[in-house]
Amino acid sequence: MERPVTKEIKCYARCVLTGKHASLAGITLLVAALNLLLSYLALQAAPYDSGAISIILYFGCSILVNMIYYILLAGLYDIYLDIVNNRSYTWKNLFYAFTEHPEPVAIYSLIQYALYYVFTQVVVWWLAVVINWIFYGEAKNLIISTAVLLIAVILFLYIQISFAMVLFVHADDPDKSFTEMIMEGWQLMGGMRPRYFTMMLSFIGMYLLGVLSLGIGFLFINPYVFATKGYFYKTIESGKSE
Repeated sequence: MERPVTKEIKCYARCVLTGKHASLAGITLLVAALNLLLSYLALQAAPYDSGAISIILYFGCSILVNMIYYILLAGLYDIYLDIVNNRSYTWKNLFYAFTEHPEPVAIYSLIQYALYYVFTQVVVWWLAVVINWIFYGEAKNLIISTAVLLIAVILFLYIQISFAMVLFVHADDPDKSFTEMIMEGWQLMGGMRPRYFTMMLSFIGMYLLGVLSLGIGFLFINPYVFATKGYFYKTIESGKSE
C-alpha cells in the first residue's frame, strides 16, 4: 500500500481548493448552523431534568440529533470525495446520505455517541477528583483517576483514528452494509494510524488561529482539513491493491 506523505497530501489539498473556498465556507457554515438549530430544538423539546422520563427524552433527542448530524456529515464527506476526484458538486450533496442508505451511518452515529459519552464521563470524573484535591486537599483516587484518564484518551484516539475513513468508505460506495463499511475503514487504516495522527497534529496551529478568530477561521480551516483527509483516503484506497 502506498505510504501517504503529509506534505504532499496537504499540497494537493491546497491546490484542489483553489477557487472553492467561498462555496465550501458556506457549506461548512450551513452544517454548523443546522447542527446548532437541531441541538437547540432538541433542548427545547426535552430539557434535561432529574426525572426518569425527562432523562429518557433528553437522551433520545440527543441521540436523534447526533444521528442526523452524522448523516449530514456523510454528505460533507461525499462533497470532499468529489472534490479530490475532480468531480462536480453542489451544496445539495450535503443531503445525499438521507436517501442513499443512511442506515450504516445511523448505526455508526450510535457507536460514536456512546464513545463520546463514556469518554466525557471519564473526563468529568477526573476533573471532580482534581478539584477536590486542589480545594479540599483530598488526594484520594487522584492517581487512579489520572491513570484511567490516560488510558481512556489513548483508547479514544486509537478508535477515532481507526475509524477516520469510515464515512469516506460510505461516500465511495453507499451500498456497503454497516459491517462492510466498518471493516473496510478499519483495514484501510492498518499501518496508517501513526501517519494519520501526525498529519492531524500538523493542523494544531491552524486550529489555535481558528479559536483566536472566534470560530470564523474554521470556515476556511475545515475545508482544508477535510480535503486533506480526502486525499489521504484516496491515497490509501488506491494503493490497497498494490
